[in-house]
Amino acid sequence: MTANAVRERRPREAYKLGSTMARTLESLDPGTPVFAGETRIGAVRAVFAEGEARIAEILVVHWDAREEEVAVPTTEVEAVDADGVHLMRQEPDQYNDLAPFDASRFPSMRKLR
Repeated sequence: MTANAVRERRPREAYKLGSTMARTLESLDPGTPVFAGETRIGAVRAVFAEGEARIAEILVVHWDAREEEVAVPTTEVEAVDADGVHLMRQEPDQYNDLAPFDASRFPSMRKLR
């Protein structure tokens, strides 16, 4: 199995019912550092779930270089460890397509943390 195959498989496994990653995402504290590769790109501001669900769907991240909060789908999270949240893409500029977070665009989302 190649490293890419392992990398691609882990995120899908992370969101299976009862997974450790899902519980970790739900309990992330505001201020938790977020990384793209080795670069710290910002910090978690909030975690949102759809409706009454307890599964995290969106992380609101203050993106330092953009000086704004952006909506990061949790499917972009590769790992959570003692250092913080690690995103799948390794270069910060690969996330230029992330939209600024605007709560009114997500009326069915509920803040978990």
